[in-house]
Amino acid sequence: MQPHKILWVNPSFLDYRVPLYKELYDLSEGNFYLVYSKDRVPPRCVEKIESALGDHALGLPHERQIRIGGKGDFANTGVSIPFPKGLYRLIKSVDADIIIAEGFFQFTPWALFRSITKHIPLMIAYERTAHTERDCPWWRKVYRKLVNKFVSGYIANGILTKEYLVSQGVKPDSIFTGGMCADSKQLSIECMSFDLEKRSALKQSLGIKENGLIYIYVGQLIERKGVIYLLDAWREHHHRYPHDSLLIVGTGPLGESYIHNFGSGYNILFTGGIDYSEIYKYYAISDVFVIPTLEDNWSLVVPEAMSCGLPIACSIYNGCYPELVQEGRNGVLFDPLKKQTIEKALAIFHSVDLKRYGEESKLIEQYYNPQQTAQNIYNAVTAILNENTTRP
Repeated sequence: MQPHKILWVNPSFLDYRVPLYKELYDLSEGNFYLVYSKDRVPPRCVEKIESALGDHALGLPHERQIRIGGKGDFANTGVSIPFPKGLYRLIKSVDADIIIAEGFFQFTPWALFRSITKHIPLMIAYERTAHTERDCPWWRKVYRKLVNKFVSGYIANGILTKEYLVSQGVKPDSIFTGGMCADSKQLSIECMSFDLEKRSALKQSLGIKENGLIYIYVGQLIERKGVIYLLDAWREHHHRYPHDSLLIVGTGPLGESYIHNFGSGYNILFTGGIDYSEIYKYYAISDVFVIPTLEDNWSLVVPEAMSCGLPIACSIYNGCYPELVQEGRNGVLFDPLKKQTIEKALAIFHSVDLKRYGEESKLIEQYYNPQQTAQNIYNAVTAILNENTTRP
C-alpha cells in the first residue's frame, strides 16, 4: 500500500529540526513534505532542508508581518500577524493525507482551512507549558479552544505540555508526547574526540584552575534566561568552593552589565559568542551544566550537554526537566527565584559521582534523538490516520 502523504506546516525552524524532518521523510518512504517561510528560516537552514528533502521542501519566498503589542523576552508580550501571500497555494499543491501544523497561530489557520475543506485530519505540534502560558490573554485561550474543535491530535514535547493541553480542554488520548529532540550525535562524537591534552590547553588559555569543578551555562544573556540569579548565587558558592569556575558562553543585551558586576574576583569567565562548531570544546572541559531559565518550553541545550556526558543543574521553569533531569540519577532541580536552592544545587555536585551522573545523562538523552523522535511522530500520525479510517 502506498504510504500516506504527510505535510508539516512550520513557518520557522533552526538546524536541529533538519535531521528530524529527514528521518520522517525516510520513514514515510519519501512521502513527507514541509512548507516553511524563507523569510524566517536562516539561509544556512534553507540550504540544509533543501539538501535533505529536495523538492519536498516548499519554501514560501516572501511574507509580511505586522507586530501588535510589545516585544520582550517572555511569552505573550505581543502578537505577530502574518500575511503570507501564496501560502495556501503551497499547502494545496501537496494534496496531503494528513497535515501537521506548528502551534495554533501563524501558518496554522491556512492549514486548518485545508483540513476542513478536504476532510483530512489536522495535528498540531505544540510545545508550551502552563508556566510559559501563565500570562496568556483570554482571547488567545478562546481562539485555541475554537481551533481545538477541528484538531484530530497533538504532538507534544513532553508531560508538562500534555498537562497544559489537558487543562485547556484537550482530550488526553489525543495527545502524543515525545515530539522534541536535539541534533546532538555529532556534538557527542566531537566532545569524546577532544583529548585530555587539548582540554588542558583550553583550560590554561582561559585561566581555569585544574583543582576545582567547572560549571557551564550556554545561552543568551537576556532576562528570561535567569543568568543574573545564577551569578548572584555563584558569589556565595565561590566563598565555599574558591577553586570552582563558572563558564558563561553566549551573548546578549545584558552581557556588558554582567561582566561589569561579576567579571572579576569570582572565577566567572565570560567567553562571549562561540560558534556552534566549536561549542563541544567547552562542554568537554566542563563538569556540570547549569540552566537557570525563568521560562523555556524545552531547552535544547540540556540534551546537548547531556550527550556530552554532563550532569545537569536545571531550573524548575524549564519544560524539559520531567523527561531529562532525574534527581539522584543525573542531576538536580532548583528554583532560580530562591537563591538558597541554587546554592544547594551547585554544592551537591561536590558530593556525587560526577562520572556516573554523566553516564546516566547520556543514557537518558538517547531517547530524545532525531531517530526516536521521528518514530514517535510517525506512530502518532499513523494512529490518527487509522482512527479516521475506522470512523463511520
